[in-house]
Amino acid sequence: MRKARTDSINGDIEAFQNAQEKIALPEGVILRDEQEQVIWDQFTKTRAKSAWRDFDLVLLAKAVRLEADIRKIQLTLDKSGPVIKNKRETLVENPLLRVVDTLQRQQLAIIRSMSLNQTDTDPRTLNAQGMKNAEASNTMQSFGLESLIAMPSNAH
Repeated sequence: MRKARTDSINGDIEAFQNAQEKIALPEGVILRDEQEQVIWDQFTKTRAKSAWRDFDLVLLAKAVRLEADIRKIQLTLDKSGPVIKNKRETLVENPLLRVVDTLQRQQLAIIRSMSLNQTDTDPRTLNAQGMKNAEASNTMQSFGLESLIAMPSNAH
């Protein structure tokens, strides 16, 4: 089966449809809270719905959990600072720095393995449909969906 072109009217229409449609969690995957759902929605917009396989979504859920954990730990780290005093009142590196670093490395490994870190400057890895989905989503947020829907004119 041939991959659909993204540089066409049909590609634009698909992008607007994809921007509105949320990607469901694969069977057996549960998010822990609303924050993870927000992150899930952000991450799933990187690809067209048709490009996601269940296996990819399982890996993505792991990256989402890691991101949520990183954000929570980062809040604690921001309050306590990068340097803390130990039991002997000596200034030492906050151990949370290493925890965040470890979580970020795990997350980046997943992201790299799924090619989610594609950039718009590398033609070898360009995800045109994902970019179109993001542009469509931004357009809908800027103008509101109602302004993009053709309305009948009142003929007098």
